Amino acid sequence: MNAIEREIESRVKTWCPPVRKYVSEKLVVVGSGPAGMRFVEEVLARSPDASITLFGDEPYAPYNRVQLSSVLAGEVDINEITLPLPEANRHQNFQHIYKRVQTIDTIACEVEDQLGVRYPYDKLVLATGSRPHEPNIPGVDQAGVYTFRNLKDTEYLYNRVARSRHAVVVGGGLLGVEAARALRRNNTKVTLVQQGHHLMNRQLDEKASAMLQQKIEALNIAVIKNSGVREIHGDGRVSGVTLRNKQTLECDTVLLCAGIRPRVDLARKAKLHFTNGILVNDSLQTSDQNIYAIGECCEHAGKVYGLVSPGYEQAAVAADVICGGEAKYLGSLEVSRLKVIGETVCSMGEVTELINRPYQRIFTYRNKSKNIYRKIVIYKGKIIGAVGFGTWPEFRLIQEAYQTNRTLYPWNYLNFWLRGNIWIAGSESDIHAWPETTVVCQCNNITQGQLVREFDLGANTVIELQKKTGAGTVCGSCKPLLANLIGSELKVEKEKGWQTIFTTSIAAMALATLIAFFPAISVSDTVQQKSPLEALWNDKFWKQVSGFSLIGLSFLAAFLSIRKRFKRLRLGDFAYWRLFHICMGFSCIAILIAHTGLSTGHNFNRIFMLNFLSIIAVGAIAGVSLSLSHRLSPNKARSLNKFWAWAHLILVWPFPILAIVHIITVYYF
Repeated sequence: MNAIEREIESRVKTWCPPVRKYVSEKLVVVGSGPAGMRFVEEVLARSPDASITLFGDEPYAPYNRVQLSSVLAGEVDINEITLPLPEANRHQNFQHIYKRVQTIDTIACEVEDQLGVRYPYDKLVLATGSRPHEPNIPGVDQAGVYTFRNLKDTEYLYNRVARSRHAVVVGGGLLGVEAARALRRNNTKVTLVQQGHHLMNRQLDEKASAMLQQKIEALNIAVIKNSGVREIHGDGRVSGVTLRNKQTLECDTVLLCAGIRPRVDLARKAKLHFTNGILVNDSLQTSDQNIYAIGECCEHAGKVYGLVSPGYEQAAVAADVICGGEAKYLGSLEVSRLKVIGETVCSMGEVTELINRPYQRIFTYRNKSKNIYRKIVIYKGKIIGAVGFGTWPEFRLIQEAYQTNRTLYPWNYLNFWLRGNIWIAGSESDIHAWPETTVVCQCNNITQGQLVREFDLGANTVIELQKKTGAGTVCGSCKPLLANLIGSELKVEKEKGWQTIFTTSIAAMALATLIAFFPAISVSDTVQQKSPLEALWNDKFWKQVSGFSLIGLSFLAAFLSIRKRFKRLRLGDFAYWRLFHICMGFSCIAILIAHTGLSTGHNFNRIFMLNFLSIIAVGAIAGVSLSLSHRLSPNKARSLNKFWAWAHLILVWPFPILAIVHIITVYYF
């Protein structure tokens, strides 16, 4: 079992409904951010009576940090981002304390808050998150210089925007871009300064970043790249900045969005091991076996994650371990699917600074009219990276293929190059056709299988699905998919004329088998005993009639199979044309018997005959699969129909050449 398979197995265990257990130990959680709150939820789901004390050092109820930029922009009210605490009547041993933890006594197993009150613990979970990085810039301690990391920062900035004339945002990452947009709320002049050579350089390649920059500049936000702030001017209050390129900007507000640093202060005082973050093992334990660390403050296998989703995964694993489970954390996939400046931006794997290696290929798709850019990086037939700007409904399926190491084929590359999608049209928008392991809600790691299970159990509205699974409660970008799940049927509808399709397909398969395995019809030795039917395969005139009829019907049937690709040719309901196509296939096999007398021929003619019989047989199997789709699960029906349809199409490709060669050889000889 390779690393990816082990990771998927671990994730599947995490996603399964938790088994209820009784936890008698006293649990203390330091940090009421997303990771800390998720840990509390996971433990209480397993042990509702668990004793948990949650510390939060902000004077607010827990809230969703992901939407702080929306609050700053005035699009969302503060109350709308509040995370609900566990219900007191159901979880009587839970308490939330609005105090800052000052020290950890690892000998006595106690924590001490800012007032000197000590609280005992059996297991301690550190979810202290991260702090904004403040560059060592002269003048950074003046009034008018802000960071943007918590609700307090947001309130200060919200009030500041009303009287600010020019704000300089330092940092062109996701946070800096969203903050720059939010600061334009009152038409404040905003300049975005990026030290790297393009915006969001960790998530996007240069082409996607250039498209993002165009959107930003369309909002009248100035963008300066390949530079940085060298000095902040002012006499106690900001009056301007000097950039690395010696350019000077007059401004009254400077917002630092130059990255984050894990908060390791408590760990340092407690003498826990740390480097960039608090070091943890696969069970999320620190160097003290009774202390765990999750979220942005921890470092696992040399990596510190600055995204919400890995913190949620770590919270689930830590909760399972503390409750007596055997889950292991093997690292997280760094997948970003975000709304930036109103546009969908998605990225995963290797997309920037690619290593040149054999068997690596890059495919791109660009649609200027729809402002869409997509790129996939393939190594030995597997997706190792993808980046997109603009709507990309198929991205979650691409993520699933990336996670499961699924192999792509040449027709997938061709489809992507022509249409921007890897798989068959329509599969990306039908959530029921997705594999169960496909992540629908990236923020909360909610899979298609989990959503369908809750739907089966009665969660038949978007709100109920959100309450049951947590999907769509962070960034909200997956809400349309939840609506898709609610609004469509779980069962596959019966195909129009499915009984005729089934009967005709079975009959065609039987006739193809008859020709392939039964001996040819014998002819009479004398003219006196000759049967009238022998003229069909002996008389040159009737031989040509049946032969050209067969060729003509075959090419017409092939044309009907591609008519759906051209809008002007789509006359009437496709289901009826498909039924006509199947009936024509049956007619072809009947005429073939009249043309050959069950003889499969010799040499080249036999190859031609076997190709034709294969087309008919595989087409008949595809017809049977299609007609019985309503008796299968949506995923199974989609998979089978797609496989046999492609197999039928691939066998058709050599037919025109074989037919032309056959006609030439017959008339030549």
